Amino acid sequence: MKDLKISDIKVLWNSDEIDSAVKKLSKKIIKQFKDFDSINLIPILTGGLVFASKLLIELESLKPGSSRMFPLIAKTYGNSLESQGTKIYGYEFLADSLERNSPSIIVDDLMDTGETLQKVRENVLAISNEKIYTAVLVDKLGNRNNIFHPDFTCFVLDDDKWIVGYGMDYIGKFRGLDYVGSITKDLNNENS
Repeated sequence: MKDLKISDIKVLWNSDEIDSAVKKLSKKIIKQFKDFDSINLIPILTGGLVFASKLLIELESLKPGSSRMFPLIAKTYGNSLESQGTKIYGYEFLADSLERNSPSIIVDDLMDTGETLQKVRENVLAISNEKIYTAVLVDKLGNRNNIFHPDFTCFVLDDDKWIVGYGMDYIGKFRGLDYVGSITKDLNNENS
């Protein structure tokens, strides 16, 4: 694994752009689900933590008391740049707690291959009486290996660069940046 410095990260979307996009997305969600008393938010941790928190705050500011949160923990990459297969924890809690007659939105930092969101979506479908939606901060098209697309997205990235910040990480690092950036260093070349 390569050591990265902050200078190896190019800002794609700064915190003001992210705030604006999340506010716009929140308004769209509230409008779409105006006939429901509540919305289930199902953040996929750890990556979806920052985006889901911001989304929850914005949804609550628009319609107080309407959003319920039921997190799941997913592990796909670990300390690798390649998928290790997706393992998801927390379905028992979700099955016991989900508001079954409310729409559910699975929230994640990004959709890359779609593997994690697809797996969670299939499992949530089995326990909900309402439709299941997906929301991501970044819809990353570069590595998509299926035809599944998120229902709600803030940004679209049409390349396969590794991105970090706002919940996204590189081997556990840079997750807490208040912006989204791409790694400019060649991660495949040991000499770069």
